[in-house]
Amino acid sequence: MSQYKINKLSEVAFPAILVATSLGYLIYSLLLGAPISEGLPSPLFFPTVLGVAALLLSTTLLYRAILSFKDSSLETSKKEAATKETTKRPALIVIATIAYISIFSHAGYIISSLLYIFAIISIFSNLRRPLITALGSIIITTMGLVVFEHIFRIRLPGILG
Repeated sequence: MSQYKINKLSEVAFPAILVATSLGYLIYSLLLGAPISEGLPSPLFFPTVLGVAALLLSTTLLYRAILSFKDSSLETSKKEAATKETTKRPALIVIATIAYISIFSHAGYIISSLLYIFAIISIFSNLRRPLITALGSIIITTMGLVVFEHIFRIRLPGILG
């Protein structure tokens, strides 16, 4: 197998892993319980919506990767180096998301969301301004808390569930 085919195959492999991860997340969120109970969104509504969105977006990414696999030409070594750097970020996002899901029920919404949002902003900004990143994390977490607790009337888990 030529180097070209191996590089193109790796461009399709990561989106395929994202699709599998998103599907697993969606299935797991549905196994936890009904996202809607008594006509109102339950605490499981948001994870289900997030799973559906992740599955749709990752499927779109896989579809685009397959299309580019069919009709793209050989890349230069500079573009290959850039590709390696761009695949690093999605991998870090997947790792951060898995960590968020893992600690959510134990650490609660506030702590887990603060850490997750800080990590995601840091991944995209290369942690250039940690104080602004921390402030943004606090603001976004607070907005999420207000939306779910006060507008949707969905009680989010605190520390230790």
